[in-house]
Amino acid sequence: MGELTLHDTAPRFHVERNDTGDVELMVCADGTAVRINIGRDHDDASSLAERLRDLSENTATDILADWWDIPDESDAYISFDRDRYHVTLEGSIVGTFPSRDVAEIELARAMVTHQVFPRAWYINDRGNYSDIDADVRRWHDEGGDQMVPLPGVEYQPGDLVWHGDPDWPYKVVDDWGEAGVEIHTVGDPTVRAHVTDRTQLRPYSL
Repeated sequence: MGELTLHDTAPRFHVERNDTGDVELMVCADGTAVRINIGRDHDDASSLAERLRDLSENTATDILADWWDIPDESDAYISFDRDRYHVTLEGSIVGTFPSRDVAEIELARAMVTHQVFPRAWYINDRGNYSDIDADVRRWHDEGGDQMVPLPGVEYQPGDLVWHGDPDWPYKVVDDWGEAGVEIHTVGDPTVRAHVTDRTQLRPYSL
């Protein structure tokens, strides 16, 4: 028994009855044509028709109905490492962010910027994937290609604010509304804080 594996996203199928009366099923894929002689009886051709009909129905019920997507290298990903959420889109790094909510917003924003909208996945600390497409796409408008406004945004990147006891000003990295504000100390962008209680922040004033 031989086995032939061909890869073709659009194979062609053809059935014909040749001059000798034999019915042939031909499959064309990947530049190769495979001819299968079915026989010349009416019952043989009828059986072929039934088998092809069953194949179509099985594809719909056993494959398409139970379809589940698997990650692809061109998809979008959020992963967690060293207290930061890392975002990539189509193999390119978008950035690292202080929370998963913020990472989802920034991934949605990157999709709009580049006008690409692949499936989005979250990779947990065990390397397992979960589909977060709906979590990311909720930040897009009804048309699906623009961002919705983020409620509660007060600050712009670069704004100076007081945080807690006003002993040293902080600079705003970004404000994601209800998802919080990331700040860093003036003069040292490595000292950062993700503030979700907005009452702890006040506009900078001397």
